[in-house]
Amino acid sequence: MTGTLKVGVIGLGFFGSRHARIHAEHLSAELVGVCDRDPVRAAELAATTGARAFTDFRELLALPELDAVSICLPDRLHEGAVVAAARAGKAILLEKPLAHDAATARRIVKAVETSGSRLMIGHILRFDPRYVQVFHAAAPERIGAPIHLRAKRNGVRSTARRLGDASSILFYMGVHDIDAMQWIARSRISRVYAQKVAMLGTGNEDALYAVVNFENGAIGSLDYSWAWPDGLMNGFRSALEVVGTRSATYLDCADQGFFTVEDSGTTGGDTHLWPEINGRIAGDLADELDHFINATLSGKPYLQHYREAFDAIPVLDALAESARSGLPAEVAR
Repeated sequence: MTGTLKVGVIGLGFFGSRHARIHAEHLSAELVGVCDRDPVRAAELAATTGARAFTDFRELLALPELDAVSICLPDRLHEGAVVAAARAGKAILLEKPLAHDAATARRIVKAVETSGSRLMIGHILRFDPRYVQVFHAAAPERIGAPIHLRAKRNGVRSTARRLGDASSILFYMGVHDIDAMQWIARSRISRVYAQKVAMLGTGNEDALYAVVNFENGAIGSLDYSWAWPDGLMNGFRSALEVVGTRSATYLDCADQGFFTVEDSGTTGGDTHLWPEINGRIAGDLADELDHFINATLSGKPYLQHYREAFDAIPVLDALAESARSGLPAEVAR
């Protein structure tokens, strides 16, 4: 495939609207259609990007000129759209997670492999220079054998209220760190022991902590929360550390290095994920979509194979089961 990638976007919420803008602004892509079940939202985004508006993704997928789609639906709605896009022969960029449980993820993978379509999962940390540098610093020749890892991802309670029971802290937030830890440790998680608490009445967990075991013998810990008040700077805090037999590496994303100070207090801003710079969305998300567009056009492999992305989902299932039962759980492969 050469020339310009003709792209559509399915689901125009927080991420989908950003996908649409990035595709529309990319020099090697043409946004030909946007789809959302809310016709007003679809029409508004179509008007600002020059794309056609749809409320049924099947009509978008039927466009003969369409080469690829970004699917940015809630994780429990992934299967229908991905299977339809695969059967239509479109290249697919699917916002994380692959699915809301391993059984659904397996059906998605089967549909993609049966159709011969291409699939990339939007694991944005694979394009975050901070996490990529931790990955290289944790190479076996530098760090030795990993001894322990720790991941923290905390957000604000308004996110939990907005999502309600449409997702979970594990699949909305936790998938980032499960994928990152297995990637950076060069090993899969085999066993988990999790506990959760729900006190705020959001329809979701407020926090989940877990201990995890890796196949290579390392131990890890997870710290997930979206119980922080909405005044938390930037709306999230994340951290990751890896300690090995030779060296250690860590990152702390409590802030992004940019602050505004006013009489009412100090606020921060996004400098890495999807900041708007000179009228364009930049940062990790733009780099992710740039990779998808260019690799699809050139036929080169995507940075992460979807089967490696799949490896996070059974871990999330095991964490959910352990938190429910109060007992350790083995990760089913």
